[in-house]
Amino acid sequence: MEGAILTLVLIGALVGSAVGGLILWGLAKGVGKIENANYGNSFLICLVSSIAYNGIWFIIGFQVLMELGLAGILVANIVLLSILYVSFGKVFWKCEWIQSVKANAVWIIAFSLLNAVMFG
Repeated sequence: MEGAILTLVLIGALVGSAVGGLILWGLAKGVGKIENANYGNSFLICLVSSIAYNGIWFIIGFQVLMELGLAGILVANIVLLSILYVSFGKVFWKCEWIQSVKANAVWIIAFSLLNAVMFG
């Protein structure tokens, strides 16, 4: 059963990263003014961040998530996504921290608003 779940997570990460890479590439070029940004490294940022994100939540476990409560999960998601996307953005784009923050801020704010609407 875990193998099937892992396979679905990986397929979802690939599809989501393909679309997310396109969006993040535009944000990196437009908002972050990152010259090194291209679709390939933006796709990798989304893919690696997604895999790390799901891996961290898998290791933490469902029971711990339930103990955090809804507000705790939303805050933990925002913090975790911010750390992962900004850090991997800096590494893959070879840019300054502030450029990675600018490019990823729109992405993270949009995700946070979506979560707030879905769970609010």
